[in-house]
Amino acid sequence: MRSTFLAIAVALSVGAATPALAATKHLNPKNPTPSYDTCAALSVERGVPPGEGNAANPDAQHDAFIRACLEGKIPPSRSLGKAQ
Repeated sequence: MRSTFLAIAVALSVGAATPALAATKHLNPKNPTPSYDTCAALSVERGVPPGEGNAANPDAQHDAFIRACLEGKIPPSRSLGKAQ
């Protein structure tokens, strides 16, 4: 009886967690998480090129922008990936 209850509890928790984890990885299937190269190009386009930070850490702002971009916090540019 106890093992049956445990098996049911585990199955329900795994079943509930799987869709939630999948949703956080792919918030919008039409707009997947950008690659590092895409974020690097976007940072230059937005005025945050490498080497523009302070004297102690010249890449601080660029690195922070890349991290935020990879986390999906910065909306992508419409011009990236399009022929000009």
